[in-house]
Amino acid sequence: MFKTLKTIFLEKQFRLKLFWTFLILVIYEIGQNILIPGINKQKLTDLIDSQYAFNLASSLTAGNLHQFSLFALGLGPYMSALIIWGAFSSFKSFQLDRLSKNKSHLLKMLITTIIAFIQGFVIAQEVTSVSSDSVLNFTFFSASFIIAIILTIGSVYLSWLSDVNSELGIGGPGLLIIAGLVSNLFSGIKNFFEEYLIYFFNFHSIVFVFVVIVGVYFLLMIMVFMYQAEYRIPVEHIMISSEISADSYISIKLVPAGAMPFMFGVSFFAFARYLILFLSSYFSLKNSLFDSLLKNISLNHANGIVLYLIVLSILSFAFAFLNINPGDISESMQKNGDYIINVRPGKQTEGYINLTLMRMSTIGTFYIDFISVVPLIIGLYNPVFTNYALYLGILVTLVSMVLTIIDQVRALTEKYNYDALLPFFDKRRF
Repeated sequence: MFKTLKTIFLEKQFRLKLFWTFLILVIYEIGQNILIPGINKQKLTDLIDSQYAFNLASSLTAGNLHQFSLFALGLGPYMSALIIWGAFSSFKSFQLDRLSKNKSHLLKMLITTIIAFIQGFVIAQEVTSVSSDSVLNFTFFSASFIIAIILTIGSVYLSWLSDVNSELGIGGPGLLIIAGLVSNLFSGIKNFFEEYLIYFFNFHSIVFVFVVIVGVYFLLMIMVFMYQAEYRIPVEHIMISSEISADSYISIKLVPAGAMPFMFGVSFFAFARYLILFLSSYFSLKNSLFDSLLKNISLNHANGIVLYLIVLSILSFAFAFLNINPGDISESMQKNGDYIINVRPGKQTEGYINLTLMRMSTIGTFYIDFISVVPLIIGLYNPVFTNYALYLGILVTLVSMVLTIIDQVRALTEKYNYDALLPFFDKRRF
């Protein structure tokens, strides 16, 4: 611990990364407090609480629809854009892999802008329709359009901030997501203690709070274990002593996809609902097709939960193979002369890693599906549990993001704490 802190304060590059990280967090906090005027906050809260998918997607992507600010949409549009980009990239006929880095980034931001405007316009229409206050004294459409533009600018700027943090700071988009999650989580904790220790204070409420705290503690331990556990495939090196290469291995996490399926799945699910509401605004609101679609993608409906389960499962396997590419690992091992015991280099090694990754992905998918869907199923019979699913999702994402940033910080500190091969020529001395 002391060694890590010493590295953080002594290394100039590390201090610079911390400076950029702190600056981006300050900008994010300022943006979260730039409120959009003319909104009836209480009616807005009631509206958002009734739209579970919107609330969940906003909470998990550095947004906060309850606090209708510049960054209310969060990184949700950006995540939805990445899913769409990945889907089109899988078709070679589009030749997206041939685009330069700048062009591909520009197209991603363009898709993000379109998605953000659709989401912003839908929310703006809902807000202006329920608010008793006139919004900036404009007409209904003008007010909705202006609010949508403001929300779009905020979401695109937040996406750019996440890219800047990936380049210059620590944690990438995960840092902004953690900041938003902590804010939403503290709000939920505050409301929980106010309800059970102030308004309904008695012996039973004290016992209930104690049981919840203990339960959350053990739940956090399970989450940390699931995200830290890994399967290690021993790797042998040619012409290197087995004692020296004893610690060489390929590590595959028990949940190789991390929390990405949860965040991206919720964002994409919410965008589908936004899109249907956006299209329905140009047609009859009584249109049976739109009503049926909205009902069947609602997380308060059995069909919506099944569809959500399918989306999560697909994304879980997709992100697992995106994070770990068996083909690239096998090719790299073959070029370096590395091999797995009793497994031939090349295709056989690729198949072995592929099979192992598939097994780990299956376990990880069951874990993500269980954590995400079970509270929603219980919520069909007791709506109170639907809110628990929100905070359970926040905990899952928070644990995953924090562990990822810890690993990144550890890697950076190890980078500056190596033993020099020739101490006299150690560049750190100059």
